[in-house]
Amino acid sequence: MTVQGILARTSCFASIQGCDTMTMKALALLGSAIIALGGCSGPKSTEANGTAAAGPATTATRVRGVVQSVGANALAVQTYDGRAVSVALDTKTGFAWVVGSSLATLKDGDFIGTATTGTGDAVRAVELVIFPESMRGTGEGHYDWDVPGVVAAAGGDTSGSSAMTNGTVEQQSAMTNGTVEQQSAMTNGTVTEGAGKPGETTLTVSYKGGKTKVLVPAGTPVVRFEPTQRSVLAKGQKVFVVTDASAPGAKFVAIGKDGITPPM
Repeated sequence: MTVQGILARTSCFASIQGCDTMTMKALALLGSAIIALGGCSGPKSTEANGTAAAGPATTATRVRGVVQSVGANALAVQTYDGRAVSVALDTKTGFAWVVGSSLATLKDGDFIGTATTGTGDAVRAVELVIFPESMRGTGEGHYDWDVPGVVAAAGGDTSGSSAMTNGTVEQQSAMTNGTVEQQSAMTNGTVTEGAGKPGETTLTVSYKGGKTKVLVPAGTPVVRFEPTQRSVLAKGQKVFVVTDASAPGAKFVAIGKDGITPPM
């Protein structure tokens, strides 16, 4: 989906919901900035089964950590592995709250994202994000991703490789435990069948060029994005930031609400 397409969906969605001007602007910025979530550190892109697949190739960098200070044009962040990072902000930076949710809130047709571990038939979710309608279709495909925030914040190894899969969830069912491996991945898709069953659930996610089955264990962190403004930034917040060498300011800042760790 193009930037124009996502912005068109955003404007339509805001209009339907009767948003005020400020909220509409936040949605538009977020709808544009969220494309950076699919950005990779290089052009490599493969399907979950190892064959080539189309996916974004940008110079995006993802920063995960705790806000140390908020300046006029920058954000000081201490990453979970102890690095001090300065994140530039500008008028094109999108902002979103990361709020708690659950599988029970999923509806048919919801667009989701999930970071996973494992490969082949043992792809296991470590977190799941439910996107607002304005972000549907973002970054469709299967491509490189790094260690999710839920792992990094817990002190996990941040040097491993991983992948991102964006697509449409076309089936959901109960499932027994899978095997967790060191490799991590990200899968985004749209739920097309009912959700919220107790215990573990399997989602079948399809995208251009293939599909992936993702096991979602009981207790997997589930969150939603809600558009917000730069003014909510404060010291001590946990954030997930996407920057790009081609832009003067960060593309996107996701802020954990009420102490939540952005798990993506």
